[in-house]
Amino acid sequence: MKKCVLVVLLAGVVALLLGIITQLTGGAIIISAAAWNEFAQTLVLMAIGLGVLEYLNKK
Repeated sequence: MKKCVLVVLLAGVVALLLGIITQLTGGAIIISAAAWNEFAQTLVLMAIGLGVLEYLNKK
């Protein structure tokens, strides 16, 4: 489960970097910068949720 949290968090960081790059270049890399940033936000929230779930299952 810990690996899953790290993978989702890493994917969120990559999506955030793609959003920043897309915003700076002015073009779209597959999708717009706003969509990349929203996707990154979703992934980070998912990682937090999975981390909390893992914590609660250990208790």
